[in-house]
Amino acid sequence: MEKITHKTFKDDRGSYTPISTTELGLKWTQCSISINNEKYTFRGLHYQVDPPQTKYIKVVQGSIVDFAVDLKTGETEFIELHDSDSVLIPNDKAHGFLTLEPNTIVAYLVEGEYNPESEHSIVWITNPVVKDVVNNFRGNHPLVISEKDAIGK
Repeated sequence: MEKITHKTFKDDRGSYTPISTTELGLKWTQCSISINNEKYTFRGLHYQVDPPQTKYIKVVQGSIVDFAVDLKTGETEFIELHDSDSVLIPNDKAHGFLTLEPNTIVAYLVEGEYNPESEHSIVWITNPVVKDVVNNFRGNHPLVISEKDAIGK
């Protein structure tokens, strides 16, 4: 996984970062925003098979540890992302993240229509890399996770 850098324009009002679909060679079908109130919120590890989805992940506010799990080999990558950092998750990988700050906001651009019957997840604790990284960051602090993500689908 490599961070993607975009030109950001800053002034007294704040910042503006245009993200070009042609620059990344993809056609986005969905834009989602995840607002995470609590530190150590875990979302994922999600993937879809029909159609598979490529995801562009951008941290708008806060910081996360982002995970990508290769669906064929199980190879797991992770990267720490902060304000304005982004990463591209190919459609052959499951994706998830752990927030490292309260009030973290993450935007997703997705290529591939959402299909709830084709949606799947990997339980985070069953992946040794994800489990170790999550536990290393959170220590004894409780993990904030949905029931769906805790038991998998």
